[in-house]
Amino acid sequence: MARLNLTHLALTAAQNIQTADEVRRDPAVVKAAKQFAEDSAQAFRSGGELVREARASWRRHSPLTKGTGTGE
Repeated sequence: MARLNLTHLALTAAQNIQTADEVRRDPAVVKAAKQFAEDSAQAFRSGGELVREARASWRRHSPLTKGTGTGE
């Protein structure tokens, strides 16, 4: 059975952490993340507006609010 080389494992982990930190601080990645956050916020605002408009349309088109119900 193979043994773990803990020194190699620790070195690999340290290198991966360093690489991940460099990627996180890369200006292109920072810019893209900021744009993604702004786009996501806009998508949520648009989604909320869609829900409000759909509800308003439902009320406008519902037979119960038009007074054309059966009176039951």
